[in-house]
Amino acid sequence: MELSSRCAKRSADHAAEAVNPAYERIEEIHGRLVRVEGTVQRIKTDVSLLRDHMVAFTARMDRMEERIGELDERLSGRIGDLDERLTGQINELDERLSGRIDLLAGRVDGLSARVDALAKSNAAMFQAILERLPEKKTAS
Repeated sequence: MELSSRCAKRSADHAAEAVNPAYERIEEIHGRLVRVEGTVQRIKTDVSLLRDHMVAFTARMDRMEERIGELDERLSGRIGDLDERLTGQINELDERLSGRIDLLAGRVDGLSARVDALAKSNAAMFQAILERLPEKKTAS
């Protein structure tokens, strides 16, 4: 009986020694799983917060897009009006300047003719003066 009891105790001790590393590994795996579950829970919380932020961001972007559309409509009307006004003013200035440029061109042509006539007259006068001067005597 004693032998049988010792054998049973020894076999239980051997079994415990054999199974003890497995239990340690199981405890280690359990600890890792608990940490992984905690990490997963934090990630789910972060993803939920991120989703909420993205929904709010999308709503803001939609409102901004609507406002930009409204501004675009208002500005295109104003730009069209400005374009028409500026085109009219530019055409008016072009007509006025063209008339003035034509007038100035006529005056410049008149001045050119007068300068040419004056140059011709001066040349004739200098020639007449040169012809009236006495000739120089050369010393020999």
